[in-house]
Amino acid sequence: MTTPTLDEVAQALSQMVADKMDIDVASIQADSSLQSLGLDSLDIFDLIFSAEDHFKIKVPNDQIKIETLHDVSVLVHKLTVEQNK
Repeated sequence: MTTPTLDEVAQALSQMVADKMDIDVASIQADSSLQSLGLDSLDIFDLIFSAEDHFKIKVPNDQIKIETLHDVSVLVHKLTVEQNK
């Protein structure tokens, strides 16, 4: 598997959020807080699990301090680079 770019990760995560929250993907900005997108703590964990499945990574529990979609994108991208070597 080739490592996705940060933009590719962000696009995939935006689509996951749009699908989960039934909102238009175009309304999602990288600096949108997850809370402002309607995600509660359970939804955020679900997003992390979906990202793990989609990108074939494992997110350590101590890594889940995220507030914006950009935070999630950066974390997932970093882990795909580290874990797909």
